[in-house]
Amino acid sequence: MASLLIVDDDKDGREVLCRYLESKGHRVDCVSNGKEALGSVIGQTPDLVILDLFMPEVDGGGFLEVVRSYLRLQSLPVVVLTGLPDSPAVDRARFLKVNAILIKGKVTLDEIHTTIEQELHRAPK
Repeated sequence: MASLLIVDDDKDGREVLCRYLESKGHRVDCVSNGKEALGSVIGQTPDLVILDLFMPEVDGGGFLEVVRSYLRLQSLPVVVLTGLPDSPAVDRARFLKVNAILIKGKVTLDEIHTTIEQELHRAPK
């Protein structure tokens, strides 16, 4: 299965999603902010990133700007999982070419998994 990186400062939500995706057979690394995520992605690139936008230290937009500046990471699939869909941060994420935007509290774990699978199949090999 795929290697996934979950980036979210909400510990409980991150752990639930991490366990769920592991139960689906994925290798999952979970971190609490964009700074940690940058270290993970630059060191060992996952197949897909699930990214919250509002976090301390380095937020989701800052993470995306750095990631998209690396030629080898420009096509890295990123699925945003946010609780604030009508914010400038979401517009910024779209501009930085995220693959999908899902809304916390309005999407089920199964729907998140389906979106991840779709984006993994679309990703360049």
